[in-house]
Amino acid sequence: MRKYSKTVGALTAASTLVAGNAMAELEGEVNVGYSNMYEFRFVDLGNDLIYAGADIAYDMGPIGLSAGAWYGSWDTPGVPGNVGFNSDELDLYAAASYSIGDLSLELGYIYYYFPDIPTGGVSNTQEVYLGASYELPFGLAFGSTFYYDFDQFDGWYWDNNIGYTIEFNECLALELGAGVAFADGHGLQARSAVRGGTGTKDGFQGWYLTAALPWEFREGVTLTPYVKYTDGEGDLATDLYGNGGQEYLVAGVSLAVGF
Repeated sequence: MRKYSKTVGALTAASTLVAGNAMAELEGEVNVGYSNMYEFRFVDLGNDLIYAGADIAYDMGPIGLSAGAWYGSWDTPGVPGNVGFNSDELDLYAAASYSIGDLSLELGYIYYYFPDIPTGGVSNTQEVYLGASYELPFGLAFGSTFYYDFDQFDGWYWDNNIGYTIEFNECLALELGAGVAFADGHGLQARSAVRGGTGTKDGFQGWYLTAALPWEFREGVTLTPYVKYTDGEGDLATDLYGNGGQEYLVAGVSLAVGF
């Protein structure tokens, strides 16, 4: 089932676009998790992210339909002269996918809802995206996803990544990934500009590395510790203080139950 992830790289090739390959026609998943920070597209949005999500997918041969929701809550640090506060986010999404051989395509929609952003902050926004994944030789998978924000930012974000999975047994695997991203007139780093930062940076955004160790210790129940290293481009405002080009090490764990 196609999984939506905000913690190890959203919609990446590490999980690949596999809708249509499962035996069951209808399947779902609920998950909870924790991360030491909320990093999104190279931007540090805050600390101690706690999140939960639910996904459902329906497969009709090579065609797949999916939908879900993701909710996160984290601590947003204060900037000079202001106290910190707690932030919340709700993402709602739906997608349709098509698979032919080693190639999978997906067209989707994401709605970002921020219920408690302070006055003057970035408000709710919407994206559509087109993703493609291709299974390469030697166990590699390449993924590319193009996001277009037609609401708040009127710009695009393009993520490209490659993934490799080492299966130790039927219950344990190591998923490795690497990627780069580009953007034009788009990005939640614009939230930094509201607080005195330099805002969005067009062109090359940065690169990242990911590693996850999913362990299905019971049928349908998977515990996944993960780490992610990101290196934002020097002119990109990568935190709430408007600092550019920072490197981050993200670590967390998630628990998922499939049905």
